[in-house]
Amino acid sequence: MSELASFSDSYAEARRKFVEAARRAGAKLASYQHPGERGPGGEALYLDVSVLGPGDAGRVFVVGSGTHGIEGYPGSAAQRAWLRGRPRLPKDTAVVFLHAHNPWGFAHKTRVTEENVDLNRNFIDFSKPLPANPGYAELQALIAIRDWNEASIAGAFAELDAYRERVGEKAFSDAFNGGQYSHQDGIFYGGTRPQWSNSAFRAAVETHLGRARKVAFMDLHTGIGPYLEHIYLCFHAEGSPARERARAWWGERAVNLQGVTHKKLATYSGTIIDAFAEMLPVAEVTSLVVEFGTLPRPEMQRAGMAQRWMRFEGPRDPVLAAKVRREYEAAFYPADPEWRRAVLEQSREFIDRGVAGIASG
Repeated sequence: MSELASFSDSYAEARRKFVEAARRAGAKLASYQHPGERGPGGEALYLDVSVLGPGDAGRVFVVGSGTHGIEGYPGSAAQRAWLRGRPRLPKDTAVVFLHAHNPWGFAHKTRVTEENVDLNRNFIDFSKPLPANPGYAELQALIAIRDWNEASIAGAFAELDAYRERVGEKAFSDAFNGGQYSHQDGIFYGGTRPQWSNSAFRAAVETHLGRARKVAFMDLHTGIGPYLEHIYLCFHAEGSPARERARAWWGERAVNLQGVTHKKLATYSGTIIDAFAEMLPVAEVTSLVVEFGTLPRPEMQRAGMAQRWMRFEGPRDPVLAAKVRREYEAAFYPADPEWRRAVLEQSREFIDRGVAGIASG
């Protein structure tokens, strides 16, 4: 069987391959079904959990995929390929794979949930006032292109560049992709209530990780970093024990932003890795985001704007929407065999390093 067989063309195929690989590896499986949504073929949608190793292990390495829906295809392939390697685990150590945090976005090949919510901005305390992002309000009219053509896109980017020049890189990143809660038809929208995927993730963590003493969480994404390479994003505070663990387990590049294609990272609100640590207040938690690079940042920004256009404007022009969709999918899930091989090779290494790290200390 070709190693590229770990990749899939649909959510249903990816789920089937993941479940089969988990069973063959001897993992225990649990599933959380979305109660109200289906995939494009009418298929049921699930957050699936595989637990390899003792259920009461004190040390657990967790790898999640599909927080941003379509980005789950490479993440799923990485999870399946690692399981097919029939790994042997150290004593008192388990590996938990969370497959398809956002199964609706995974199935419909978009980054967002069924409510146009970016799940990775949805993990906030909704009993408090929603976070403000006044910068985004200035950008919404530029982002919300009505007529998708090269002239309109170029004009929007010229004005976005002017805004960046005026406020600086950090303020621009905060405004554009830090997260916003005011424009339901915008991008990086965090919502006004917890999404089902938020609740399912919390239930899975509580059920399968509540007894662990030491936990590491790696969330797999695509879209930041150089092509054919992966980069790490570590959000633990400088000098913290968690940051030093990440450095020890994955090397200096785990913490120094090597390869990051953003000149300044945003201060993100409502992320899944922050929520993960908050859910396990007694455990020693180490968290890391992995991004497989695809396209340069301006092209990824264009893809984000295309996602919004397809959802809210695309139905007016199905032929153009189909073309835009092909470009959008290629931005987050390249078909290039070389890129897919790089995902498998690199993911085996950093997952193995995570297992060794959690077992060591």
